[in-house]
Amino acid sequence: MNTKPACGPERDPEFFEEVDKLFAKYPEAAGRYAVKCKRIELEILKIDFKKQVGVKRIEDGRIVTEFLDRDKVEISAHHACCEWPPDDDGLCSFICPE
Repeated sequence: MNTKPACGPERDPEFFEEVDKLFAKYPEAAGRYAVKCKRIELEILKIDFKKQVGVKRIEDGRIVTEFLDRDKVEISAHHACCEWPPDDDGLCSFICPE
């Protein structure tokens, strides 16, 4: 069976080659970021990031994420955007505690 991987360098080699070059060009910034596969959110949970936002919190040494309707989320001063999609009109996908 020759199934294509859901995500990663085997799925999108040219993309990851460019990401590697970018991380090499900016090593200090690269240490703060990672490329993440959104398959679980998009294909399994069917999250619509135009309508929902992931809200992360730390609870008992775990990172817990809830997906809430954007119009019901109040972004407070102690939260910040921690994931940005390039295709969603600049909307924040995940809000994280600082």
